[in-house]
Amino acid sequence: MISSGLFVLPGIAYGKAGPAAVLSYFLAGILMLPTIFVQSELSTAMPKAGGTYFYINRILGTPMGFIAGFSNWFSIAFKSAFALIGIGAFALILYPHFSELQIKLIASLCAIFFIALNLRSTKHSGRLQSILVAALLLIITLFVIRGYPAVHPEHFHFFMRKGWNGILATTGMVFISFGGLTKIASMAEEIKNPAVNLPKAMFWAFSVVVFLYVTAVTVIVGTLPHQALITTLTPMSDAARMFAGTPGLILTAISALLAFVTTANAGIMSASRSPLAMSRDGLLPERFGRLSAKHGTPSAAIGITGIFILLMLMGLHIEELVKVASAFMLLLFVLVNLSLIVIRYSKLRNYRPTFKAPFFPYLNIAAIITYIFLIVSMGKKTVFFMCVFILLSVLWYFLYIRKGISTKSALLHLVERSVDRRLVTETPVELEDELLTILQKRDDISEDRFDRLVKDCVLLDIDNIMGRDEFFSYLSKQLSRTLKMTAGDIYRSFVDRETGSSTNIADGIAIPHIIIPGTDKFNLIIARSRPGIIWDENAEPVKAVFALFGTADQRTYHLRALMAIAQIVQDRDFAAKWLSANDMEDLRSILRLMPRNRDNT
Repeated sequence: MISSGLFVLPGIAYGKAGPAAVLSYFLAGILMLPTIFVQSELSTAMPKAGGTYFYINRILGTPMGFIAGFSNWFSIAFKSAFALIGIGAFALILYPHFSELQIKLIASLCAIFFIALNLRSTKHSGRLQSILVAALLLIITLFVIRGYPAVHPEHFHFFMRKGWNGILATTGMVFISFGGLTKIASMAEEIKNPAVNLPKAMFWAFSVVVFLYVTAVTVIVGTLPHQALITTLTPMSDAARMFAGTPGLILTAISALLAFVTTANAGIMSASRSPLAMSRDGLLPERFGRLSAKHGTPSAAIGITGIFILLMLMGLHIEELVKVASAFMLLLFVLVNLSLIVIRYSKLRNYRPTFKAPFFPYLNIAAIITYIFLIVSMGKKTVFFMCVFILLSVLWYFLYIRKGISTKSALLHLVERSVDRRLVTETPVELEDELLTILQKRDDISEDRFDRLVKDCVLLDIDNIMGRDEFFSYLSKQLSRTLKMTAGDIYRSFVDRETGSSTNIADGIAIPHIIIPGTDKFNLIIARSRPGIIWDENAEPVKAVFALFGTADQRTYHLRALMAIAQIVQDRDFAAKWLSANDMEDLRSILRLMPRNRDNT
């Protein structure tokens, strides 16, 4: 996040907004909040490679997912290119007579180095990132503390000299400075405990970076003279030289280089995951989804990302680079906020984020309108570029992709439900199954035999109060359809077993079980009764029944199944989840996702 947006862009922003460039940075940060909340929720529900692309593709459908995938890819790549340009720009401190071509050649050489680093190992590049960011934050903090006393209040006279049009146009442009807040979601599959760490990373980053941006830009505007600020590509270092001399210049130059290095490295790392995810879904050639056999990295995706960055470095001017990168980010934010609205109203049973964003549809709609307005405010060229990009993306989809894609999105499901209320209980099975698989991976759940039994077993939802024997009669009729036993024999087996020893093991829980003829057979039927089953007059009504039936040779597994059920019902959230489940398939998903020790057999 902290790179050219702080070390290069403030001078350009000042030229467009005047001293109110400080306000533009603050507004851009505040306008990031709705998207941070949305991304935090979606990333904990669907921690998959590709991040934003994956959510939008599954929620809004493949056409929007395709646009989002390329927007995400391009926005990070543009931001990385901007950071690499910053490295070249700071070479002007040592050699003021460098030409623009020489600056771009320096940036290209750095790009090749980081591409090679990422091809070798994400682990190595991640360690480098941590070390550099720690040093970077320390230097910027020292800059703010040392520079604040040198601020000239008169530099902020006529604060709004460029008017609101200039402020809002600059706000849209400096969005590139905050885009990195949500890009960590692109690498969700490679993060430990993403359900906890992804939101934590985004909110800590937001708090720290907004504070540093606003205070550092305030120091820059308050110390540099007007003419110097509108012509420099190294505003922070020039400001440091004003109040700290050559040592300040050198220290902030080092800080800037650290910032450019971390942003360029992280950008290549995360940008390459977009083509990886798109390839997995058949939107790009299969080779982009392959991992290197030697290093385990997506070498083809990293390579094509690196080539694109090199082309952008050599082909675009700085201001064009900034505007287009910010516009792509804003387009993504529009689609992300729309995705949250759709997924909330779709009510998919396996959409289970660990972080819940404050959801006010009107707030998300207002954010969408604001982001679109900011894109428009950046000028006709940027709008034209975005329209051409969207048109080409749609053409690519209809000409080359549409026939091979059949995934049913949450948006299509929501539209079907709205058109035909009879579909209200139906859900897109493919999407639900994929969400369940994602949750199992997120929570480190490896399905065992009991999970597979739950997946295929019969589930009963009983709406009326009944006695224990009446329930056994009802259960026996269900079992007689699959077992080679009469309903009467099954009923007597349950009653005899209950007479010998009650299976009402805890308040509201019962686990009746019988032995059936044959060998190598074991199964269960699960029943929920919100009104309750009167099992014993002296005990609470039973709300959950796990009826086990198996052959004599399955006694050992019978004990394992009892252990699995015991762990499930002892979970502190079990009762609430059990009674609040919308339907039987929702109940099945809850049981398959409950935390317990699995035997992996």
